[in-house]
Amino acid sequence: MVAIGRSRNNLASPRRGTSRGINDHNITTKRVLLFSFGIISTMGMYLYVRMLKAVNLGLHYQDIQKDVNNWEGRPHNVVPPSSTGRTKVKSGSNTNGYVRKNKNERQQQQQQVKEVSMQRDDVIIDAGNNVQTDDESTDGNDDDDDGDNHNNSSADEVPTPVWHMASDPDDSFERIYLTPEQKPKFKHLRDLGKGGPVNKGKGIKSFFNPICRHYRFDESRLPTVSVVITTQNEPDDWISVTVESILARTPPNLLVDVIVVDDNGIPGHHGLPSNIRKNVDENEWDYVKSLSPKVKVIQHTNREGCARSRLTGAKAATGEVLMFVDSHIEMESSTWYHHLAIPIVENPQTITMQTIDVVDDLGGKDYGSGAGPLQYGVVSDQFWFSYQVDRFGDYMEPLDPAEFTEEELEERRGFKYKAEIPHEREPYETPFGPGSLFAIRRDEFWRLGGYDEGLYVWGGENTEMAFKMWMCGGRMLMVPCSRVGHMYRIHKEKDGRGALTRWPPTLPQEMTDRLGCAYKNETYTGRFIVLRHPADNFTRITTRNNLRIMETYVGDHPAKLAYYKRMFGREKLMPEFQRFIDDWKVDPAAQKQVQLMKKNKCHDFEWWDKYVHMRLTGRHHPWHPLNGKYKQVSCGNHKAKTCELCPQGNGRDWCNGDCSWCATSNKCFAAGDMAKKCISESKKRALEKSLNAVVEAAKLKEKGGGIHLPPRERVKLPEDMKDKPILTISVVLPCGFEHDYFIRTAESVFYETPAEVLKEIVIVDDASEPPLKDSWAEEAAAKFGVKYVRLKEPAGLIGAKQAGAEAATGDIIVFFDCHVKPDIDYWVPYVREISENDKRAVIPVITVLDVDTWTQRERPAKGSGMSKCYLTFDAEFKVSVVLQSDMTN
Repeated sequence: MVAIGRSRNNLASPRRGTSRGINDHNITTKRVLLFSFGIISTMGMYLYVRMLKAVNLGLHYQDIQKDVNNWEGRPHNVVPPSSTGRTKVKSGSNTNGYVRKNKNERQQQQQQVKEVSMQRDDVIIDAGNNVQTDDESTDGNDDDDDGDNHNNSSADEVPTPVWHMASDPDDSFERIYLTPEQKPKFKHLRDLGKGGPVNKGKGIKSFFNPICRHYRFDESRLPTVSVVITTQNEPDDWISVTVESILARTPPNLLVDVIVVDDNGIPGHHGLPSNIRKNVDENEWDYVKSLSPKVKVIQHTNREGCARSRLTGAKAATGEVLMFVDSHIEMESSTWYHHLAIPIVENPQTITMQTIDVVDDLGGKDYGSGAGPLQYGVVSDQFWFSYQVDRFGDYMEPLDPAEFTEEELEERRGFKYKAEIPHEREPYETPFGPGSLFAIRRDEFWRLGGYDEGLYVWGGENTEMAFKMWMCGGRMLMVPCSRVGHMYRIHKEKDGRGALTRWPPTLPQEMTDRLGCAYKNETYTGRFIVLRHPADNFTRITTRNNLRIMETYVGDHPAKLAYYKRMFGREKLMPEFQRFIDDWKVDPAAQKQVQLMKKNKCHDFEWWDKYVHMRLTGRHHPWHPLNGKYKQVSCGNHKAKTCELCPQGNGRDWCNGDCSWCATSNKCFAAGDMAKKCISESKKRALEKSLNAVVEAAKLKEKGGGIHLPPRERVKLPEDMKDKPILTISVVLPCGFEHDYFIRTAESVFYETPAEVLKEIVIVDDASEPPLKDSWAEEAAAKFGVKYVRLKEPAGLIGAKQAGAEAATGDIIVFFDCHVKPDIDYWVPYVREISENDKRAVIPVITVLDVDTWTQRERPAKGSGMSKCYLTFDAEFKVSVVLQSDMTN
């Protein structure tokens, strides 16, 4: 049987008059309708999905805004610099994996987003910790969407920028905010715009980029500021200069107060010496307070240090922004604060820092010749703050000439990264900043926890503030158009103004003992070796501060061990330093910082190194393990791949830090390799003498002579001593590279000492090269009563004498140098005096020996200070003239 299928025509045209054809037609019609409905349904479903995605994205944006504004520990009107990523929820919570909110929550989110997007200037600071805004309802309910507009503009209106650029320059260099009545009271205010004493009469306009004078600001929308000045033993009216420049060059409507914290300590408190305030003019406090009611002076009874002093000032401040400065600065323009405030207005989680110009500390307070290159702030592997001029300016990997041909080297040099330098006008990000001269919102300062209250004296506070700001969602900016003159204490020790002005400062013993830097509970706490040298109390305290910061912000990252190895030469801390870590674990001040890091959901060191330090400097931090491939050593003010590659030809001044200068070879070596690679000066001279001796010996042999004395008869024992008991003598000659003279010295002793008296001559070869016995064979030397003691390692004069004394067998040991000629009967006083009292030490007179002729040149007068004398160890002291005991040296 065969089955054959029907054609399409048969399906489309059924036979008439039959029910089967009618049924087939109906089926076809239904199929067409179903197909059309399927297409329409598919298109509808596609549009529905797209609509859901659009709605979901809108909800997601609102979720992000709510998460940002409700970030724990952050004021709700603070916006972080960026918000990335979506907020995932647990599996099963939602079909698309993201959170949906109900209608009321979405309305609340929309209101919060509107509030965040508007620039607001109505923040009221409450005691440095709480933020309250004008629009908050008294019952605490801030969810009402009443349509209030805080800037008296419609919600759709684009806010006007706080600053703009003008075509003409302003008078920001010359302008001061003083009334005619106030100006005469300011004795130290200088004209910085028209020359005068600054920069030897040349003015300082060249320090600024000219475009800085074209900025214009809306001061009504800038936050108010409190300036905190910390001072310690400041001379030369610098406190007055600092306060006057701040008052005169800050708009009065923005400057709330100037708080001066005197951290010098009061004499008598906690053992502080009476001259602790040697350079302080006590009348200066009354003077600066008389300048304005905004000036407040707070005096510590004890020495607290930079961080704790700034905390004192911050607690007393009332402005919206805190500005921390040193007590030896001078504001250079009347818009210094405006430029710092603008980035903070744009992003409240910002620290802005001034650009520093150096002021001479020798009386005239002159500025340098002009502005140097703008730089990134960095912290070295020793925790020292410094600057880096550019980023990506060096080869990312070193080029070893031994690994490449000249053609390959030339080609790879073409891959060098083009150096990036900071913008001369616009603020730019930096990993670190100096310890002062920076501005930060007061509420942001306290959100971050201020400073660790356990940081005493000096050191580490700038690193701590940079770590927590970057790790906890903020940023740090250098501001080129806000410049400040800063005096570095360089010459104080040289110009004789007193020990208390030197750096580092003198510290009270009560503080160092309390912190466990010398004694703790009357127990000695250790040696404290830092960078291979014993640390003074100041270094111990700064190291203690740095260890606290490492524990809090670096944690268990391998970078911490790299820091340990760099500073202490080992990854396991010695007990004296481990004690600081143990104290940190139980110190409430330290643990407060740890808890705030968790509360603020801060990032860790690895994140900071990748997204901050590497991004801004082009390198991992020196502590980071990945830094090794382009690690550089510090040699003075220069950097190089190795110490051997440090700039040569400038001697010790360009070879320090990680490197050490070898004076004998005039080369720069790594500090750890000095013992192996650098020969000491004395050893070098000895080697040169040894080589010269070998050369001279060869010359003498060619002439028929030698390094020996001409043979002669040995002295006899006097007749009156032959029948008496007599003490024997062992003469010890400690010789280090004495190839020129040791043979003639031994022969002189032999010829001038009777056989009955001389037991032996012990020549101690103190690791000479070549060995002394190569110049005088043992068999030949033995005929002169000589025996050798060879030391494998140099022991020095004392060690060589000790070795010779242990080898001596005579009754009396006589120690001579290896370049002497004993006089006639030199031995008689030794034997006679020691025979009378065996506790005596007989010391001969020393004259001058002509080594060319082997004869005595000079002889001291009788009775002079160089006359013979001998000492006894039984409390006797006798001085006599013993002519027979001459020793020619």
